Order: sequence, then structure tokens, then C-alpha cells
Amino acid sequence: CFNIRSKKLFSKLTKEEKSLREDGVIVIHNFLPQNDFEGLQKEFDNQKNYEGTESIIEDGDSVWSRKKFSKKYFEKMPFTKKFLTNEKLLNLLNSAESRQLSVPAVWFDTVSYEKRVSGIQNSSNVETFHSDISFPSHKVFFLTHDVKSEDGPLTFCPGSNKFSIRRLWLEYKKSNEKNRTEKDPFYTINKKEESFLKLNITKGIVPKNTLILMNGTVFHKRGSAITGAKRSMIFTQFRFNPFSLEIKHNV
Repeated sequence: CFNIRSKKLFSKLTKEEKSLREDGVIVIHNFLPQNDFEGLQKEFDNQKNYEGTESIIEDGDSVWSRKKFSKKYFEKMPFTKKFLTNEKLLNLLNSAESRQLSVPAVWFDTVSYEKRVSGIQNSSNVETFHSDISFPSHKVFFLTHDVKSEDGPLTFCPGSNKFSIRRLWLEYKKSNEKNRTEKDPFYTINKKEESFLKLNITKGIVPKNTLILMNGTVFHKRGSAITGAKRSMIFTQFRFNPFSLEIKHNV
């Protein structure tokens, strides 16, 4: 179904679109013109002035401060709207998902790393390499501030979205494990399995105004962070029925 949609919509791809399809992830520095970026960064830093849904998520040693803005709020946030309707961004998403998309909602996220959360030190699922899903499903991370090695950068494995005998065997093995729960990611892998797959590991240590667009089938995890570190981003994601032949999603 994905290939049929692709042939109908995207017979020709740009170099970046081909790279995203091939590697499952693309990193683009200086994505926005400086003026647009500064305006978007200001809206992010002053998000309390805009109507949206706020939530706090505790996950192991990290705390996510998240504010969700649905499409109806974009009009009051001109630089956010301009980013989410950016032609290059949409073309990358469209070609990657093999559909014609619009962005229905966006999250302004700040993740803080603390030594203890609610008095208990727990590990987080996202600290281990994992795959979210078994079909093309993309995430957008736009970094509003610099990300350093100690900030818990997104760590990913380009090319791990590809079919291989090794991955097929591992998926079969994982599907038979009795200790999986509905709360688990599609599956996580340990150090031995990481070595078995021969993963190419890359850390998202990037400057502000960087776009990372990633397929959820790529193995990824949260990197190590020091106590008190913070990481800020604008985030959105897509997850549609993979068997649908429908080419438009007006959401």
C-alpha cells in the first residue's frame, strides 16, 4: 500500500527526501531563516501567553513540561503557523509518509533531568534503544535551543528502519517473549541485541534551529544527561493506518 501510494504521488524525490526514505532520519541545520527562527523561539519561550493544554509528565529521572497547541490556536502564533506550514517540512513529511498531510497539533516540550522524581529513582523506557512501531510513522523534533552532549540528546541509528534478516529474526524472537506488556515500546533491545544488529549510532548534539525528522521504525533512545540539564523542542508526530490507500489526510 505504501509503495502504491508512493508511485502515485512521489515518482521524483529530492536528495533530502531520498535520504530520509533511505536512512529513516534526517538532520537539517539552520532550517529556518534567522528572522523566522527568532520569532518562533520567542513564541516558544513565551508559550504561557498562548492558550493551550498544559501537562507535566514524570518519566524516570526526567520531567516533561508539555504544552499542546491544536490547529485552532495557530492563528495567534504566526511564526509557529509559518513553521508548521513550511513547504520544505511538508514535502519531507509527505514523501516520507507517502500521503498529503497537514499538521493537526504541536507540542512545546521542555524536558528537565532530575536526580529523583517523586522521591523514587526509576529508569525510563526511552533510555534503552527501541522501535516505536512496525510501519512508517514519523516524528518531528525542532530544537529551539542548543543541545549539548550532557543534555540527554536524542540518539538514533540511521538505516535501522531497513528490512534485514537480522532484524526479521529479532522481531520474531521478540514477538514470542512472554514478558511484553502493552506499555512497552514496539520492542526494546539490550546491549547484546544492539551488537547483533550492528547499529550505526548517532547522537543529536545539534545547535538551535535544527530539524530532526525521524521514522519511528528507527531504533532510538534518550541519551545520558547530567542532573539539572534541560532540552527544549517543538514536537509533532503522525501515525496513520498503514494499509490505507487514501492519499490525503486533512487533519
